[in-house]
This record gives sequence, C-alpha cells and structure tokens, in this order.
Amino acid sequence: MAKHKTSLFLFLVHILFVVATTAVLSTRAAGAYQPRSIEFELYPADSNMGHTNLIYDETATARPVLVRRGTHVFQLLINKRTGRELFRVDVGTTEGTYWVYGLVREADFNGDGIPDFSWHGGDDTSDKNLAVLSSPNGYKKVDVEATLLGEWRRDFRTDPPAESRTDDPIFSDMKLVRKSGRLLLQGVVRYTDISRTDGIKHYEHLLRAKEQHFVYLK
Repeated sequence: MAKHKTSLFLFLVHILFVVATTAVLSTRAAGAYQPRSIEFELYPADSNMGHTNLIYDETATARPVLVRRGTHVFQLLINKRTGRELFRVDVGTTEGTYWVYGLVREADFNGDGIPDFSWHGGDDTSDKNLAVLSSPNGYKKVDVEATLLGEWRRDFRTDPPAESRTDDPIFSDMKLVRKSGRLLLQGVVRYTDISRTDGIKHYEHLLRAKEQHFVYLK
C-alpha cells in the first residue's frame, strides 16, 4: 500500500511539473509572437533643420537636385544608384523659396524593405514637414502637420476655436510608429487659450493618426 501511495504521489508531482512547464513555455511563446512597435523620429533633435546646408544634404539612397519649371522651383530627390527621380517637392518660386529645405532622415518606416524619408522646408512665415513613404505606385508624401491638425480637430472637438488662441498651434515630437504592419503618425500639439475668464490656459495633447487619416500632397 505504501509503495502504491508513493507511486501515485510521484505521478501527481510529474503531472504538476508538466502542466507548470507547459504554462511557462506557452506564456513565453505568446510573448515572443506579440507584435512589437517600432518608432521612427521624423525630425531628431540633432538634425540640420535649422541650417541652410540642409538643401545639399544627402542620405544613403538619395541626393538632391534643384530644377525650375516655369516660375516654380522644385527639389528633386534622385536615387544615387540608378539616377532616377524618387520624388520631388515644390519649394517656392523664382521670386522666393523656403530658406531651409531638404532631407532630414532616411529609414524603412513602413517595413517594405524600401527606403522612406522625412523632409522639411521652412522660413519665417511657414513650413512644410513631410513623411515620404514608398508604395507600389511610387512615393507618397504625407503632410505631417495637416494630418495631425485633422486628428486634433477629430479627437478634441471641444477645444477652443482658432480665434481664441494667441497664435498658431505648435506641433512637435513627430514620429511614425509601425506595429503589425500598420503605421500611426504621432505628435504633440501645444497652444494657448486666451478666451477664458479665469486667465490664460496652456494646452497640450498627444495625437495619433491612423493611416486612413493621413493627408497626402500631390
């Protein structure tokens, strides 16, 4: 009888060990297959956005060429290996262009194995920030601030109207986030409301725009 009890006890211990081990391995396997998000800063703090030599900056894949079509001036980005045009951006007219413009970063944002880019142009009155994404039909230019502005209006409809703000909103910390093969455009908007009777109030919102809400330039 004692021998039978011992055998039964050892059998139960073995079963418990197998169950526990299986649970641990299953948990680890589930964790291993959890989709991991990858973040890409579009305008890193150490980029040359404030310098005029941004106009001449190249990346591993692309180099800039300036061309004129009538009164318009374009920056063409050329594939350094093939010499073919990747994409172009309108930077102004023969009477005046952005003071600073050009490539900021190259990386595979959308995970298709083809380089993508961030691009910036600006002067003292306006700026243009683009995320340029590869696609089967060529490169598509996402207007970063227009996309975030649309998301702001969609998510925070109760925010005060434009006439209640002291100046234009400031967008910062702009990045693309890839997870499960999909992209999110993320950024922070900050603005000041002067319409309040209890004094000026500063606002800050984190925005996340899905791909279907991206605003594209032609």
